[in-house]
Amino acid sequence: MARYIGLGSDEPIEDSERRVAEALRRLPDGWVVLHHVSWQSKRGGRQGDGEADFIVLHPRKGVIVLEVKGGGIDVDRGRWITTDRFGKRHDIKNPYEQATASKHALVGWLRDHGLGARVRVGHAVVFPHMDAVPSVGPVAPSQITISKTDLLDIGGAIARCLAHWSLEANLPPKDVEKVISLLAPTVSVSPTLASASGDAEANLIVFTAEQIEAFSRLRAHRGGLILGGAGTGKTVLAIARAQQLAKDGFRTLLVCFNELLGAELAERVGNGPDLTAGTFHSICLREAHRAGIPVSNKRDQAWWEDEAPSVLIDACSCNETIYDAIVVDEGQDFSPIWLDALRCVTRGVEAAPFFVFADPRQDLWRRGWDLDAAYPFVWELTRNMRNTLPIAKRVAAIVGGDAQGRGIPGPDPIWRTSEGPAKERDIVSAVEDLLDEGFGPTNLVVLCGSSRMAERLRERSIGPFSFGLWGSRGLPVETIARFKGLESQAIILALDGPFAADGHVSAYVGISRARSVLVVVGDTADMSELSWQTS
Repeated sequence: MARYIGLGSDEPIEDSERRVAEALRRLPDGWVVLHHVSWQSKRGGRQGDGEADFIVLHPRKGVIVLEVKGGGIDVDRGRWITTDRFGKRHDIKNPYEQATASKHALVGWLRDHGLGARVRVGHAVVFPHMDAVPSVGPVAPSQITISKTDLLDIGGAIARCLAHWSLEANLPPKDVEKVISLLAPTVSVSPTLASASGDAEANLIVFTAEQIEAFSRLRAHRGGLILGGAGTGKTVLAIARAQQLAKDGFRTLLVCFNELLGAELAERVGNGPDLTAGTFHSICLREAHRAGIPVSNKRDQAWWEDEAPSVLIDACSCNETIYDAIVVDEGQDFSPIWLDALRCVTRGVEAAPFFVFADPRQDLWRRGWDLDAAYPFVWELTRNMRNTLPIAKRVAAIVGGDAQGRGIPGPDPIWRTSEGPAKERDIVSAVEDLLDEGFGPTNLVVLCGSSRMAERLRERSIGPFSFGLWGSRGLPVETIARFKGLESQAIILALDGPFAADGHVSAYVGISRARSVLVVVGDTADMSELSWQTS
């Protein structure tokens, strides 16, 4: 059986591709089948980019790029027309020209990665719904045309393609794995906090076809806006996209606004020559320091909001700092002029990959980020992959939606009622209870609505633990705003002030930080505001 690498454990969505996948899986040992593949070339620009429905690879026989066209096909004076299952006719591109373009792009891409001399590449077109394909001219010889009938003997069909193109290869196992690692649409992540709640925690880091599909679509474009609610995997995909761009040779900047998230990103990806991660303002200050541009130690709000972007552009120009690609996480925190400044420090502004990951519902700062800007594509993630189902339901209730998660069971969230806004003693009592349940500094975070309450708690201790900042040795206490973009196994959310105009946004952010255990401390009025129904 062939080694099949595609959209996780799920079958391809399209019936046409599913039929082809089933056939290709029957190829004998030694063959590798890659489904939904795309790549980008730094050296070749957009002309070097490519994508393929399937690529089949054999270490001794070569590579074939397969273009799949479902439905019925007619050709009228060079015009290609397909008929869908509803009988409607649509103009389509010439699939043989598409396959040829993908093949040439792949040849150049393999050459850029030092593999061009080791393998020859051919192409073919598959029509999985047609029993026979009529002759459509010299660009479409029968040897590289695969019909529904041919899929029954896929080995013979592939052999005809190999013979037509006189393909061969000399790929040792390490080069086969190199091709797979560069092309395969895979996503992986490690949890950032200790896991101690068993199956619920383990199941929450399993990815779905939706997320891997999104990743493969990201690879097929040089820019885009990826929207998703809390917990849908935006940061994971942002990291994966930045890492893939760096692997493909693009000097990449992965950037966010939040200080704690910026430190987390930098730690998880490292800061090598091809991938830099950090906050927008830390990048501004670092480049200004390198360029010798004076920046006052007493920076007011106007500097952070309006002057920093200009400083970044001037400093990068002075330092000759140029990025080939930009990935923005938590894009709703950015103002349009920040995003424009980032575009200005890229090589070839129009062609440079520029991706923004965002959740409009977490727009705490109201900077007017460019949701309405024109992006090459917009993709929306819908499944909550962070929270257990009971927590996901609470998150969805705040915004009046349904919980579209993976249905991972977990303990019910707890509401601890306080008299008025949550007070220190109420919060401390909630912490003591979770400490008794075995939680500690590695898997428990206290989130407060106000910085004043967070500072007061950091002056206290409970038993052997003191309260401290995120990343310190003590029990972490942070504000909701500072912790946005991060997560913990257990969260105690303290609603320590009157329910403000942005209360729903703040609570939405805070509650969604909890992966499997959630305790909210607040008064009964807050329960009503957040549609918290008691069972």
